[in-house]
Amino acid sequence: MMKDFEEELNKTMQETQALSPEARQAFDTAYKKISQETKRVHPKKKKILPFVVLAAILLLGFSLVFTPIGKAVTNFLHLGQFTSKTLRDKGFVTQQSTKAINEDIEIKLNEVYADQNEIGLHFMIEVPKKSKFTDKTLDNYGINFALKNGDGRYLVDLKSGLSESHENLNLFNSIVSDSHFDHSTNQLELTYRLRASDGNVPALENAVIVINRLTAMYSMNDSSGVHEGKEGKIFEELQGMWELPIDTSKSKSFDALDFAPTDPLWSEIASGLVYPNSFVLTTSDKRFNELVDIDDIWLQATINGQEERYLLRELSADEKDGKQYYQVIFDYPGYDQADLLLIHYGNTEVEFKRQ
Repeated sequence: MMKDFEEELNKTMQETQALSPEARQAFDTAYKKISQETKRVHPKKKKILPFVVLAAILLLGFSLVFTPIGKAVTNFLHLGQFTSKTLRDKGFVTQQSTKAINEDIEIKLNEVYADQNEIGLHFMIEVPKKSKFTDKTLDNYGINFALKNGDGRYLVDLKSGLSESHENLNLFNSIVSDSHFDHSTNQLELTYRLRASDGNVPALENAVIVINRLTAMYSMNDSSGVHEGKEGKIFEELQGMWELPIDTSKSKSFDALDFAPTDPLWSEIASGLVYPNSFVLTTSDKRFNELVDIDDIWLQATINGQEERYLLRELSADEKDGKQYYQVIFDYPGYDQADLLLIHYGNTEVEFKRQ
């Protein structure tokens, strides 16, 4: 069952360009270490399902409420990730109030953010007291859903089967999700971050999220390797239909910011773009075809007088007009806070300046 799940999910993700053996080995090593780093940095997160698509696909969920406990959960799940005062004050994350009830379960869309490279969705789910989903041995909560834009195009279909089979759903390279279930209130919070790497995510207009299944997995017994579900069950699921329109009337556009190397030699082979959630480096430097320890690649910025380091999120390679280039993506929530950014790659350091 898990194998089928993985195969089906992988079909919805972007196929990667064939690489040289050396690059393939380097990137495979990178993905493995990124996954390990995720576990190390966030030790309290739910167990990661045994598959990685590019950076990581964590089928869990996300949380954001405005009680003291809720704020702690928010910080833990990294939804309050944006450190830019511009993004906070000008409403990059928009408040939503859409909700739908089906099968005695209420699902509410709390918040949405979107730019050219990423969409974030935050849901609150009210579960009845006697629901099977309140079982404390359940873990890895999730939803099957499709996101459809106003022009009729499906941007993503995560196991819902609602889109037409012939549609190209390679827009997002990875889907990262977090979850938190509060057993004192029977409230489940989920967050999904849909991540692209090419800056081609269209603006959301009259978009709607359609959910048709709620899922959860029984916890794994580490000693025996067997799920703890009753009667041999691995999953619990509930089918229904919840339609949640996205109100984009208050959404504001935050354009990508251009960053260029200060060294003229590097400016010929590298460029950078900063989105509200990430820094994207594009380069033809062949040294990205060499084996480099993933711990030796990071983005550095000085924010409010403090030096900060940001982890590598994705590595990919492609070919255009017969020329190979590499794309390196870092999680960077600072947006417009720093005019200078440093890329560390092995023994190389490249300074980028905002244009």
